[in-house]
Amino acid sequence: MFEITVRLPTKKIDRIITHLYQKGYYQTFYEVPLDVVTDANGYAFVEKRNETTELNIYLNNFIEAKERRKLVELLAIDESNLVVREVNEQDYQQTFHDIFLEHGWVITTPDRRKLYHKEKRIVLDSQGNFGTGYHETTKDCLYFILKQDFTGLSVADIGAGSGVLSVAAALKGAKLIDTYDVQPVEREILYQCELNRVKPVNVFQSDLIKNKNRIKKDYDWIFVNIGTQENMDILKAQRLLKYKNTTFILSGMLEWNYHLAETLFKDSGFHLEKKKQSNEWVTCIFKGVT
Repeated sequence: MFEITVRLPTKKIDRIITHLYQKGYYQTFYEVPLDVVTDANGYAFVEKRNETTELNIYLNNFIEAKERRKLVELLAIDESNLVVREVNEQDYQQTFHDIFLEHGWVITTPDRRKLYHKEKRIVLDSQGNFGTGYHETTKDCLYFILKQDFTGLSVADIGAGSGVLSVAAALKGAKLIDTYDVQPVEREILYQCELNRVKPVNVFQSDLIKNKNRIKKDYDWIFVNIGTQENMDILKAQRLLKYKNTTFILSGMLEWNYHLAETLFKDSGFHLEKKKQSNEWVTCIFKGVT
């Protein structure tokens, strides 16, 4: 495989990629230059439109002089700005390192599963959705989940992503698990269940903020790991705080705004039972006041 790299104005990238696609160049990649800013809801990303960035174009065969000139013309650049190199396709496969969690648990890949005892192992083959275990929010949710005995209990995993939290609950004995995500994640989550030899969970694709009253079950546990404002919007839209016997794990929150969720729960008759913070990320367990 050959990689052709050229620097171009960011604001022109989308138009150029469309033009390349029309001419038969289907494999492209670039990273959008971003500024990271903070607001009341946490982090936000602002695209820097006046920057330049590297556009990579991939071809299976060597780029001949004729094709170089064709690309130079398409991109409207000087040929000296076109960099071509041969690359190993394996270099572009995402690598996943084993993640060692607390309580002796590990998240590993299918090819390394035999290295670890099955009683303390989560097998994950992420297909690109959020929730691989690298992020602090996922680790801290797993910290609480893997300490619990879910035998015979029902669970809702909202914003399920890869389904790793659902798999963890299943490994800890949950009898019923419903997952909800705005993205089409059913195939991936069911695959993760198969890898871990747990009963397939129920997967529902839905925007729980727009589709009000979509959830009408009284779960024993509900996991919501998205973001402070999104978590609160879902809780309100689905009227989940009326279920006083439900225990909630909320994550994706930040140290400067998690108190908004805490206030919402307190006003609804819940109390903060446990809190865990990793860097600026906060994960909480809320229970109904008895």
